Amino acid sequence: MKFFPKKTYSARMETEIEHYKEIFKDGLFQKVPPIWNEVEHLFSKQIKMATGVSGLPEYVARHTAKRKRVKLLSLGSGSCGVELDLIGPLLKKQGTELNLVAVDINQQILDQAKLEANKRNIKFSGLVQDINKLSLQPNSYDVIMAFAALHHFDNLNLVTKEINRALKPNGIFVTVDIPTRNGYLLWPETKAVVDQLWQILPPKFKFDHTAHAEITYMEKFPDVDYAKNSFECSNSEAILPALKKNLLEEVFVPGMTLSRRFFDTKFGPNFDLSQSLDKAIFDFISELDQYYLENNLLKPETFFGVYIKK
Repeated sequence: MKFFPKKTYSARMETEIEHYKEIFKDGLFQKVPPIWNEVEHLFSKQIKMATGVSGLPEYVARHTAKRKRVKLLSLGSGSCGVELDLIGPLLKKQGTELNLVAVDINQQILDQAKLEANKRNIKFSGLVQDINKLSLQPNSYDVIMAFAALHHFDNLNLVTKEINRALKPNGIFVTVDIPTRNGYLLWPETKAVVDQLWQILPPKFKFDHTAHAEITYMEKFPDVDYAKNSFECSNSEAILPALKKNLLEEVFVPGMTLSRRFFDTKFGPNFDLSQSLDKAIFDFISELDQYYLENNLLKPETFFGVYIKK
């Protein structure tokens, strides 16, 4: 077996920048297979049962409903699709002016977000910064958010301390993220279940759409450490401990013990929910998700969280 050393920090940074330039070159959102929208719809139902609203944008809108203006900081913002296309219209509808500050390592994507913000008459500031060296002004933001971003940060203790410091006294930090093992590896208990399911999964669902230049059949489920070459889940095991250490938890909704592994961009394109077999497998794995979560048998691979100043 050949040994491939982990890339240097600067090389991983360059990989991250180029990867997300490609992802957002055609719009504000990453393209996902149709089945992933169904996964997110089910998770939205779980969030609504716990909070009364169906997700992060609605939670932000409800929290800020009686304010004339809101200063919102987005960490690892990318092209600000959630902020501009989802949160912006909700705040505008309730008469709240949005002042959006976006922090990311990618100047090109922030420039793209600025153009879109101008089209929507949203006040926008883009800051190019390595969030692992984050420094924020204290008591400055009504809302801080990180949408699928925390798992890209190495220095989560610093980041969460800075979030706590930068929140106004009545501010909130809201996030949706991926608390997997570092490198997006499977937890041992989850791997045992995934491996068993993989053995009985029909071959047509085992084609990997992301790992190789061409779509590739995978005899075994690929449990790959992505953090060797990028910041993908580079310190994801530390997300929940860092949040609990440096902020006060108000809401925690766990989800997706298994679904992420079968239905995201990697294997999700294999599924067509108009086909009865595909729908049956989707329903079965979704039900397993709920069973394992409700009985605390597997760790969540996604969560929605709301935190306040400590």
